Amino acid sequence: MATEISKNQSSREDTKRRDSTSDYPMIDLREVCDFVQKIWEKGIQSESMSVVAKACGYSAPTSTGYYRRLAASRLFKMIEIQGARLSQLALDFVKPDSDDAKTRALRAAMRSVPAYQPLLEKYSGTKLNAGTLANGITRISNLTDDCALICAKVFIESSRFAGELDADHTLLAFQKNDGGDPPNAGTTKEFSQVPSPSIPTSAGGDLETHSLTLDASKKRRIILQAPPSVSPAELKRIQDWLSFQLLVQEQSPNSTN
Repeated sequence: MATEISKNQSSREDTKRRDSTSDYPMIDLREVCDFVQKIWEKGIQSESMSVVAKACGYSAPTSTGYYRRLAASRLFKMIEIQGARLSQLALDFVKPDSDDAKTRALRAAMRSVPAYQPLLEKYSGTKLNAGTLANGITRISNLTDDCALICAKVFIESSRFAGELDADHTLLAFQKNDGGDPPNAGTTKEFSQVPSPSIPTSAGGDLETHSLTLDASKKRRIILQAPPSVSPAELKRIQDWLSFQLLVQEQSPNSTN
């Protein structure tokens, strides 16, 4: 009987919801960047945790504020797993060596959090709501409602800071890079032989295919499938989406198109 009671108590403890987590950042990416910036400016990357904590304004490494910032920094891959040494992503943010280094670092940081992957995929293209997102987190974790809500708000604020949200808080389209063909690769190949822009498709006639040749000699071309007309708000979303999907690289003065 005693053994059975012990097992039941153990089972209840295992399913008890937690009010903190090391799987989801509990500090948003903007605050993480402020944190790593301070570590860089004070030159304390190689110091002990107690020295780093005090230099950042905390009484000890066990202080909740310090611990959560350090844990979030490691989840975002801005600080190495041991000590307080800044990662390459953090260096790209605090000492960018190109015009887009900061932007690329922030978006890479968002994708570095394992627990963010299903959220980025599930809510891609939808308007983010903290309550709904918190419910989704609660269903796939053992976090309390309050903790899940904090994590949801952190996700939204981090997405905004990383440029992952458009003007109406819609999460920009997320494309998972798994080394194979990108999503819609079949669609791109299907229309690779489109000879001229504005050719109606045969799928119901409600979409048109447009193409823009960037460099004919190198067969560089953009192909777009879209409705015949869009609203100004939709055009803005398309522009934001393109700026996210396309890697923009500055050309050197000696390069040719």
